Amino acid sequence: MSRRARAVPGTGAAALLLGMALAPAEAQQNVANNPLTDIPAIQVQNYLQPVMSGQPISGADQPFLRGILPHDTFGWPQLLRASLATGTTVWGPAGTESGLGDLTLFDVPLFQLDNAKLGIGPLLILPTATSPALGERKWQAGAQAVVSAPYDWGLLAALVAYQQAFDGSARSLTIQPFLFYNLTDGFYLRSSGITAIDFGRQRAVVPVGLGLGRVRRLADGNVLNMYLEPQYSVVQSGPGQPSFQIFAGFNIQFPPGRSP
Repeated sequence: MSRRARAVPGTGAAALLLGMALAPAEAQQNVANNPLTDIPAIQVQNYLQPVMSGQPISGADQPFLRGILPHDTFGWPQLLRASLATGTTVWGPAGTESGLGDLTLFDVPLFQLDNAKLGIGPLLILPTATSPALGERKWQAGAQAVVSAPYDWGLLAALVAYQQAFDGSARSLTIQPFLFYNLTDGFYLRSSGITAIDFGRQRAVVPVGLGLGRVRRLADGNVLNMYLEPQYSVVQSGPGQPSFQIFAGFNIQFPPGRSP
């Protein structure tokens, strides 16, 4: 047996592929929604934020492109994720501005804890934003933790990240709980609002969402996951926080033996 199989029993890509082929639709939904599934994937997501607290006639549209790559560096199963805000647009009384946001990278070694799976590792943010309105434009580093636990009815998971600028001028904490409740025919209910606390600017936002998604296997064996989730901010502290936003996107997983 490989070290990978001993480190995280039964969760390697080959085992997941076999499980998805033999298991009911609910198991396939859990694999598609699990942030610690070690199958290569591409995610395209968008946050439309038409209303900002304390800033009338202001808003933002933030598309994200993410890549997920499992690997076995030093013989230990890990997940590398890269996330880039592409084509972000912000608008307000002063006008409209568009461009790239900052690039976020994290890598988490994986551990099995009974029914739960845990990943924890370093996080790095590169100052690729083309404008101060689109990102911090500062080198930042921190830590990323991810935990997930599948059940017969669905999946619970969470992402927690702390990041700080190298010069100490920016510090923030984000917490993203996930709740997925499986329905029939690949459909599921979801909630995944991201709580963001900006210590530098002393502002925070806590959105709560409820949406619908669907997982389906494509003819080439890849797995498509589409979703739409309106989110309302129950806490808004400080100006420029989204009062309401619409989160939408799709993920494509590329199981072993399949071409993207």
